[in-house]
Amino acid sequence: MGKKYYSFVGIYIFTFAAIGMMLPLLGQYMASIGFSGVQIGVVTATGTAVGIGASPFWGYCSHHSKDSTRVLMLLLISATLLMLSIVFLKQYLLFLLVYAAFSFFQTPIMPLTDAMSLQAKVPFGAVRKWGAIGFAAGVFLSGQLADATGLVIIFPLCAFGYMVAWTIMIRLKMKRNQGIDSVESYVSSQEINVMEAVAGSYPPEGLQSQIKPHYEKNQGSYLVLIRNKKLMALLAAAFFICGTNVANNTYFGFLYKDVGGSIAGIGIAFLLMCGSEAPFMAWAHRLSSKFTMEKMILFSMIVSALRYLWYSSGPAPSLLIGTFFLQGMVNGIVLVELVRYVASLVDPALIGMAMSLYYAISSSCSSIACQLIGGAILEHYSGKEVYLFFSLYNLIGVLLYIIFGLYRSNRNHRKEDK
Repeated sequence: MGKKYYSFVGIYIFTFAAIGMMLPLLGQYMASIGFSGVQIGVVTATGTAVGIGASPFWGYCSHHSKDSTRVLMLLLISATLLMLSIVFLKQYLLFLLVYAAFSFFQTPIMPLTDAMSLQAKVPFGAVRKWGAIGFAAGVFLSGQLADATGLVIIFPLCAFGYMVAWTIMIRLKMKRNQGIDSVESYVSSQEINVMEAVAGSYPPEGLQSQIKPHYEKNQGSYLVLIRNKKLMALLAAAFFICGTNVANNTYFGFLYKDVGGSIAGIGIAFLLMCGSEAPFMAWAHRLSSKFTMEKMILFSMIVSALRYLWYSSGPAPSLLIGTFFLQGMVNGIVLVELVRYVASLVDPALIGMAMSLYYAISSSCSSIACQLIGGAILEHYSGKEVYLFFSLYNLIGVLLYIIFGLYRSNRNHRKEDK
């Protein structure tokens, strides 16, 4: 492997480690400085909402920039400074505003890095897995340090991760100027949304070559997608699955502490849970070839609903850690196979727009709903009741998936559409 490959490995490790060192313990920190459950939900939901518009905006800036690496470096240094400043904020509205500003700069870092690595022609799957490894290692490290020194340490740790990534970006830029391929390219908002939503995973086989910008040729194509009944049914079912996967990053810590766990234990749990996603992602295609993609998605959705139902019973911390593989079983399959399913239901020319619609509705909007409702429940009850809500929320997705017949093979879908 060349030096360019290892530069991207470093960028993935430290950008994902940065968010891993902060995000899973953010809710715990906000609770420790007196924020209510509703306030915690609003902060996390606002970050997600800001991110929906931030990625296309910065993708546009990257496209029109003479040097797209400068855009990414600007995002990294801005995220670093905002993370350092948030340490001193205890007042809710100021904290909310600064966190929203952080999300505006932080959210596009991952998708722009993905697009840059693809354009630099490094082996994408080989470098992308280091993001998942970095996230898992980051949350483990921050959990141990926060338990020993205090939760406020998560912000300088996050800033340090972005600063290291920024330093590596400088070296990559210098190498590029010495003859390495330019990474300047057109990065459409659709490509950005697709790569962002599969953060920590490998793109499904063949998907990279299918994602193309089609703004000019397919004006009004969203109407075509909306008329696709199978696609709309899948987005509806996915809406009730994807949001809980994201909100779990915020609320698992509350559940874990409710049943007697420690801050350090939260780090260990996330290390194992996030780490278990990688092998299931690697096995997803093989399992789907044997059992069909549609049935594997249904299986994972059912496991998700049952997992959260069991969480709501308040199992011991050792049992929560001991069943870490359940997250890999759900996320490792769902994150990959839902993307493949969406792609299989539309014309190749519309895949980019279909992915944008999928991630905006079924992932981002659902995450906002789960974060807000979860925060309200947490304020009046506890983490166990939040997970009871997550379970019922997932159950709606399972029922819709079955009612609409989405568990049938894709070949049957195409026959019915004709």
